[in-house]
Amino acid sequence: MTNVATIYCEHDLPSMTVFELAVASAIGRQELSSNQDLMEILGDWFQRSVDDRDVVSALSKMEQQGWVRQAGETLVAYRLTPMGIDYVTTLYGGCIRMIDRGLGILKVSFLLQALEFPKEEDNA
Repeated sequence: MTNVATIYCEHDLPSMTVFELAVASAIGRQELSSNQDLMEILGDWFQRSVDDRDVVSALSKMEQQGWVRQAGETLVAYRLTPMGIDYVTTLYGGCIRMIDRGLGILKVSFLLQALEFPKEEDNA
């Protein structure tokens, strides 16, 4: 079976899993004081308990991809890199447009501005 369409882009499309996107979002936007805070936020978002081994695995993959960097010894000490911020923002925009189904009811630029990353100054 062949592809129905081929998309050519100047930049690679991010290939994060939904869980990796959630972890990146949590470490990038939330003021977290402990690994337990991170597990609770992710558990709340997914409505099920989250194992720290899953978070470690996601962060390890994202670090290998250059999307996050370790800035301390805890899971909440990871920071998004500029590439990570770009990918997370790109994926959020795509998710918003997908949920909106192209109707233009949800204003992507407005919603993305609401998703400020307070720890951006710590990133890079």
